[in-house]
Amino acid sequence: MRVYIVISWAVVSIFAIVIVGLLPKGMGRQWTSALPSQFEVNQRLAYGSTQLPNGAGTCGAVIYQLSEAQTQKIRRNGVAAFPSDLIGPDALKYGSWANTPMPKDIYERYVLNAAYPPVGLNCSHGTWEREWRANAQKAGNYYSTNGKALILLEASELQDNPTYLAAIGYFHNP
Repeated sequence: MRVYIVISWAVVSIFAIVIVGLLPKGMGRQWTSALPSQFEVNQRLAYGSTQLPNGAGTCGAVIYQLSEAQTQKIRRNGVAAFPSDLIGPDALKYGSWANTPMPKDIYERYVLNAAYPPVGLNCSHGTWEREWRANAQKAGNYYSTNGKALILLEASELQDNPTYLAAIGYFHNP
């Protein structure tokens, strides 16, 4: 009887070690895969989503902190630190970068729609929504869209705060 217990314990232990070792890699790829490959993500700061009714799909938002090296490039070159031909993993091409504040139609399509259904950022139900709505309306930030998603680069605070790392919001609709 003891032999079976020892063998069972050994098998379960090896299985647990293998699974735990794979978890961080799998979770990291899942949440950075939404961005074009040119972004150097340091960490995911926040995320949230909503399943829309009647099988319409999922909308939501993910906020990422960029690497220190990429933040320095943004401090020096602004949005020119990124190529103008960004292509997401879904093969959709992003348009040219534009300055914030964003026009009302773009804002209502990706950030906050007062009517139903909710869109992009307000599908996330995060405590950080107010800050990112302000980033979309504040001068000094940049955005680009591919028709289904919007990328908002928070850059307005970087020059005055040398310890800040750049952050990017990814707001998506079905």
